[in-house]
Amino acid sequence: MNTQKAVYNKLFSKKTELETHKVELGIMQDLSKALSKHKKARKSLDDNLDKWYNDLFKLKDKFSTFESKDKEFKSSLSDMKKFVKEIETMSKDLGIKPTAIEDYQESKALINTSEDIDDSMKDARKLANKIG
Repeated sequence: MNTQKAVYNKLFSKKTELETHKVELGIMQDLSKALSKHKKARKSLDDNLDKWYNDLFKLKDKFSTFESKDKEFKSSLSDMKKFVKEIETMSKDLGIKPTAIEDYQESKALINTSEDIDDSMKDARKLANKIG
């Protein structure tokens, strides 16, 4: 019976070693698959980030064209405010209503709504400056 027990012990110890190697090979395959999946995901994310940054910098470059348009806008707004004030002063001196003068009402309305555009430009400038 000792011989039989010794044989069983040898057989079972070999079988256990085979199972251990099988488990180790399974883990190695899992690691290999995870590594491959991670490399693919990393490359995809990196490529998308590169594209996003390129688009972002192109957008910032486009913003520079707005700077000259903003100067033109502010200059024309300043001129219009000056003329509207002059018309208000002159019409008061002449005893007429400024609304009787052509383009006065539309100019006044545009002056009042121009602050929204100016605020939008300030917000856009802040965002562009954050880009770098």
